[in-house]
Amino acid sequence: MNITLTNGIYINKYGNLKNNKKSNTNLYINNKNLITADTFEKKENIKNSGNISFGGITRALTQIPVKSTEEAIKQWEKLKYAPYYEALDDHKFPENKIIRAQNFSFLDNLTPEVKKGFTEYFEKFTGFPDLDAVSAKIENEFINQVNQAAQRVASGVKIIAAGYDPTCSVGLRRAFPGSGLNKSFVVLRNASSLSDTEAVNHFKGNLWFNIDQRILSLNKADNFPEVYTMEQVHRNLDLMDLAARKLWFADGVKTYMKDMQEYETDPIKGGYFNINLTRVLPLNSVTKEFAKNFAYFIESVRDGKNLILNKSYYNTLYYAIRLSEFGKYTNVSRINAHNKLISSGHEPVKPKLRLRSALAQEYKEMNTEEKFELVKDIIKAVSKDNDNPKFAKYFENDAAENAQYEELNKILVGNYFG
Repeated sequence: MNITLTNGIYINKYGNLKNNKKSNTNLYINNKNLITADTFEKKENIKNSGNISFGGITRALTQIPVKSTEEAIKQWEKLKYAPYYEALDDHKFPENKIIRAQNFSFLDNLTPEVKKGFTEYFEKFTGFPDLDAVSAKIENEFINQVNQAAQRVASGVKIIAAGYDPTCSVGLRRAFPGSGLNKSFVVLRNASSLSDTEAVNHFKGNLWFNIDQRILSLNKADNFPEVYTMEQVHRNLDLMDLAARKLWFADGVKTYMKDMQEYETDPIKGGYFNINLTRVLPLNSVTKEFAKNFAYFIESVRDGKNLILNKSYYNTLYYAIRLSEFGKYTNVSRINAHNKLISSGHEPVKPKLRLRSALAQEYKEMNTEEKFELVKDIIKAVSKDNDNPKFAKYFENDAAENAQYEELNKILVGNYFG
């Protein structure tokens, strides 16, 4: 499949989906014009395209008989692109999991010889089981594709900064192939003839269709980067500051809120500023949902690890956040606090990541079948399809921690009565 994106928007039509009660014209990008071919095509002269929505039905992989290592590798290489892993709209399209199961079915019923050959290729391609090497490949894939995505949009579009939360598996150098970059972000400088909305949409489209999902998965809603232009950052910070000025905090409380960014990991305590902000929202077109999402973005820019930093423009971004009340006190992700505690050894890394630290030695002691089953679990995990993994201990998330985040997010978008 040849996917090249320049200044346009690409859409996809799905055909030949059996037992599909919904229309076969669900598109990755919100444009309802019908496309007759079951391929990715560029739609010329799209006007007022609005925001891109990447939701849709998973693209079915053409199945071939797999009787050799070369054929198994060939199938896996086809799974490079996000549409084959589509996991953003599973709640709307339950057939996604069925189609993905078919896409992954080439891994079933392989001979021991093919399993061995495929596993060895997987190791060479991803760096596995050296998780430091795997993590580095993920970062490099992100850097390369973010830069290329900007170049494909327009010559006037530059990257000011791009990065992610350093306390995730990649930042801690314990990532599996296909792991996402948590709370990833991109800030663009738009000096092109495109509007900011168009520049962001085209950038997202380029990134979506060209990231290698086998190395870095961006096909899940919580892993696709938040993207804004510098002008959008300025405008949104101004709106958030207008809301924040309706709150009054004594100097001692402001010092307390800054300290929480360094030491408080409890979501409700750490989110003191943001929870109070919900009292005056919605305001001036700022909804509670937007305030929550923009908070995660700003905190990633403020406290995250920069993989790309353009020195020519970064000071503009740095001082925009530093001089903003919202930019200074927002604290829903608590990146700094977690990073300090993990780095100092006062907070343990997640249980699954602790177990992964001994994986390199354990992997050497596994037989061919065990190695292949772990590789298969990793491939399916890219879309969270390893519902019953044989090596569950390497994938299990902390349910209590997830529940804490869910409680905070419900408060931030709901009615606050504190």
